[in-house]
Amino acid sequence: MSGRLDVIKSLITPATIIADVGCDHAKIAAYCAESGIAQKVIASDISEKCLQKAKLRLGGADNVEFKCCDGIAYICDEAIIAGMGGLLICEILKSAERLPQTVVLCPHRDEDAVRRTLFALGYGITDDIPVAERGKYYSVIRARLGVAHGEVSELQLLFGMNVARPSAVLTERLKKLHATYSRAPQKNKARLQAVTAALRLQGADADVTLN
Repeated sequence: MSGRLDVIKSLITPATIIADVGCDHAKIAAYCAESGIAQKVIASDISEKCLQKAKLRLGGADNVEFKCCDGIAYICDEAIIAGMGGLLICEILKSAERLPQTVVLCPHRDEDAVRRTLFALGYGITDDIPVAERGKYYSVIRARLGVAHGEVSELQLLFGMNVARPSAVLTERLKKLHATYSRAPQKNKARLQAVTAALRLQGADADVTLN
């Protein structure tokens, strides 16, 4: 598994109702419907135009329901939210009609805000996988309501729950951040300190940057 979509699929677990939130082309909804991992699949999007793409792809499936709505304005057991910013994901979760038992999330940015929001809402993060795709870096996060977690560090919130577990992808991402912040070290002092600390946890030399 190398791309975001593969990692997202690997974290989806069997459920009665699975929702692809902000579905666009409905690749996740299609996977859930065709694999039989869900009894019912909801493909939802705030844009009717985007939802039409999903209907063209899955209109013949008898286990898929299409909803044009803002966020999770329905009941589901598991929700997959990818392809949008972390702050928007946070708002979707906080305004959900009912929180899904399980969520699989892949924010484009503000991952720390997503982790903070998950904990505040009563979720425990069970998986937090760094992914590189087309020169960009992401985290794919799976969380469940009611799962207990111990004390969480600031570095875990910023860079992932497994920040101390060696990862070539995470190390590469941290080195690139270190190189970027080092161009203006005083302005980025706090960020640089955090990245340096995370690199040390990865067992990497913080002074070595990627070319």
